[in-house]
Amino acid sequence: MTARTARLRLPIDARFFGATELRLPDIAAGLLLLTSAALWLTALPSIDVRRMSDLGLISVLPPQVIASVILLTASVLMLLRREQLNAPLLGIHLVALVVFLYAIPVVVEEVPRSAVAWVHSGFVEYIARTGQVAPDLEARFNWPGFFILAAAVTQLAGLSSAMDLAGWAPVYFNLLFLLPVAQINRALGIDSRLMWIGLWIFELSNWIGQDYFSPQALNYFLYLTILAVVLTWFRVGRPGSERVAALLAGAKRGGRLVARLYALATSDDPGGSGLSRRQQAAVIVGLVIVFAFVTFSHQLTPFFTVSALVSLVLFNRTVLRSVPVLFGVMAIAWVSYGTVPFLQGHVVALLKEVGQLTATLSENVTNRIAGSADHHFVVSLRLAFTLALWALAILGAVIRFLDGRRDLTVLLLAASPIPLVAFQAYGGELVLRLYLFSLPFVVLLVAGIVFGRPTSIPRLATSVVFFGAISLMTVVFFVTRYGNERIDVMTSAEVEAVRTLDRMAPPGSLLVAASNDLPWKFERVEQYSYIPVTDEVLVGDVGAIADIMLNPKYPQSFLILTRSQGAYAEVFTGLPPGDWDRFVADVTSSPKFVRVYQNPDAEILVLSPAARAGS
Repeated sequence: MTARTARLRLPIDARFFGATELRLPDIAAGLLLLTSAALWLTALPSIDVRRMSDLGLISVLPPQVIASVILLTASVLMLLRREQLNAPLLGIHLVALVVFLYAIPVVVEEVPRSAVAWVHSGFVEYIARTGQVAPDLEARFNWPGFFILAAAVTQLAGLSSAMDLAGWAPVYFNLLFLLPVAQINRALGIDSRLMWIGLWIFELSNWIGQDYFSPQALNYFLYLTILAVVLTWFRVGRPGSERVAALLAGAKRGGRLVARLYALATSDDPGGSGLSRRQQAAVIVGLVIVFAFVTFSHQLTPFFTVSALVSLVLFNRTVLRSVPVLFGVMAIAWVSYGTVPFLQGHVVALLKEVGQLTATLSENVTNRIAGSADHHFVVSLRLAFTLALWALAILGAVIRFLDGRRDLTVLLLAASPIPLVAFQAYGGELVLRLYLFSLPFVVLLVAGIVFGRPTSIPRLATSVVFFGAISLMTVVFFVTRYGNERIDVMTSAEVEAVRTLDRMAPPGSLLVAASNDLPWKFERVEQYSYIPVTDEVLVGDVGAIADIMLNPKYPQSFLILTRSQGAYAEVFTGLPPGDWDRFVADVTSSPKFVRVYQNPDAEILVLSPAARAGS
């Protein structure tokens, strides 16, 4: 093929696509993109989420969905082998990847997923209806920033409910995450190929699921944005100094080696923000405002942010030496004075967790390996994948170091979440959050195994091996990301049952469920009392449920049993198949209860007159 036949001159303005001429790889990549989209779209109608096993979505996922992502990956790797990268086309591929990975539930499920998202919608509804927050009502109301913002957006957009925002939340949040992560890469001078493949791995590794309609999702974006701003305009270009190097070299033992390591760790970037003092001051004020929002929007993100900035200051990677101190004071001040209702009931328990590393790791790791055999497999695969990713990151860091690349800033930010393990278990989720906050930097090191050399195109054989690894990662993603999907799925019948319950229950009533895994608390959340207040499952003890509902302090008590609660009991507690249906039958046939509502996925019961009289 001659140089002339290797190019196609088109009548359109090809500069729109990032080059003056579209080349055959661009055309081929575009065709692969369209083919993968067709595969994905035609596969979705055959997904029946009601047939899911405890393995989650992978148990009903057509192979075409996985094939569409693998085909998309092949297209991207082909584009990355070009000498001149087509950034717009790569960006389109990245957007397609996010849609392929995260839009499946909103397309195939009847209503927005996740019981917690429905609760968050209830907090937003309360603020929109009353114009105030209720810190005594629920712990999360002590950090109300996200809910206040969501209430404002819901009202300004004329939406009927915050649930109109919830369905597509994983898609738009993951797209938002890419913006600051890409800017962080640019600020650190990361090679374009490494940046693109790092972003690709980032999306395929984000199995944590904290991108739903939640304070964590928004505040994670703000965390990344703060780091992007700091590294773009307030980075120390050459952190090393001749004086420090001379001091180290003068040490009696190993001074020359330490000085050499110090020199390797320092940056070759001459730095310089390009901003005037007035502009820098304005940006700093903006950072303070954003962080102020973070402090009263989420419990953990402020401290992850402070830890990251402190690590940059300690290793002289930023000129903002006093900002982490200010941010730390702001975070502690809000916890000390803005969350008093929460602290009054929890401060002793919180202090007991400080320094309890063994207990924290046990609660975050060991205690999660529970439930059905399939769920055991999902959790074990999550742990194995996490450890493998971190091991590959270490390997990538070593390879890049031996190649002369100095990734100290990346290593610092990847490790900066670790110290928080010594302070809190966070309900068994801290290690998950540690993984999430280190992920943008870990994947960069992983990508460095193949794409570590600037402007270097990997050999074809290396690219093929890498393609195989990414293909395997795609399969693992659908298991780890959607392994809990059977309990995350909510149905329109369940939502209708909860709406009916809200209509029939007078204010002050007690609403009882076998677990919290149902779409409730999304309307008038303050008007009722709810049991369980934790995820403690009451399955199997009909008498205990009746005793709870006999409490005379409530004008009336209602029991709601749903399909999703049964799924939760089987997946997370290991309840044998069939036991949930037998439990529901026992309750409905018990003389202690009377059924007042039923649909295919839910039942509502009240105490019988005989049960109330017997109390």
